[in-house]
Amino acid sequence: MHNETVLDISELSICYSTKRGEVHALDDVSLSIKPNQLVAIVGESGCGKTTLGLTVIGLLPMPPAKHLKGQVTLKGTNLMGLRDAEFRTYRGTQIAMIFQEPMTSLNPVFKIGNQIDEALAIRDSRSKNKESKHLETGTNAEKSNQTSRGRTERREEIIAALKMVRISDPDYVANRYPFELSGGMRQRVMIAMALAQKPSLLIADEPTTALDVTTQAQVLKLMRNLMQEVNTSIMLITHDLAVASQVADRIAVMYAGQIVEDADALELFAEPLHPYTQGLLACIPSGSKEARKLQPIRGSAIDLRSIPKGCRFAPRCPYVMDKCLLRNPDLATKDTHRVACFLHE
Repeated sequence: MHNETVLDISELSICYSTKRGEVHALDDVSLSIKPNQLVAIVGESGCGKTTLGLTVIGLLPMPPAKHLKGQVTLKGTNLMGLRDAEFRTYRGTQIAMIFQEPMTSLNPVFKIGNQIDEALAIRDSRSKNKESKHLETGTNAEKSNQTSRGRTERREEIIAALKMVRISDPDYVANRYPFELSGGMRQRVMIAMALAQKPSLLIADEPTTALDVTTQAQVLKLMRNLMQEVNTSIMLITHDLAVASQVADRIAVMYAGQIVEDADALELFAEPLHPYTQGLLACIPSGSKEARKLQPIRGSAIDLRSIPKGCRFAPRCPYVMDKCLLRNPDLATKDTHRVACFLHE
């Protein structure tokens, strides 16, 4: 079972049509995630991390986005070949997503319990192979409560979902509005809503960016523990390698729309092979008295509307060679690493 693949992304290319030209956000991205595995997608802002996540869950607006080639396969089903109505049977049930800012993801005028109730009602209706419908909450909560499960059983599930994310007073929280909760509590509610549907894959897009350091650590630990309890896999999207180091089994480093390195988390930190990964690690403060001077990566990322010939990191690379300017290196396997660099041919 462990060797089976939950998510398989193969040679995926996505671009955005703009007035100033086409932006090639993803170019030949290939990645796989196994059951109960947490894979972190790491890179600078604009490298394509969020585009990858939105493509997997089917929330990428097309247009302006265009699918150029490649497949996204979830447990044997090619999601890129599904119509929107078919995709909705997977979104929110087989695939769930936690967004960066929970205050904009939760409806401010409905209580927390009603919003979790909606997620559970959608799960139940889809499990019975019924057509997905919009379920109202709040003052119309009676409509979603008139199910075969009954009011009492649904309420117990709501409380259980909040207890699952270690909320100590779930009855109180269920009767609160989002603005009455702290940022960390709102993010726990979002995790509860996502995992209550028991998805095969959970996509977490910068889930701790808006939180303080202490709360961030708590939420990351919670996600890691719940991954085993709910039997799900996680794609964690972050710009912070320090965050990825705390929870990830594997780390895929993206640069300018491509994966440039992919390895086991411990191995990547012990022996980073790509100059970009080395540069990212050199930017992390050590926190010791004998701390070395931070080494920023020189220059800036390339314009994805006019991609130059050769390696995309070449203009910023301290080890650039002549052939780096002529062609882009392939993502090749070196031992247990995958790396796209001519230094490791």
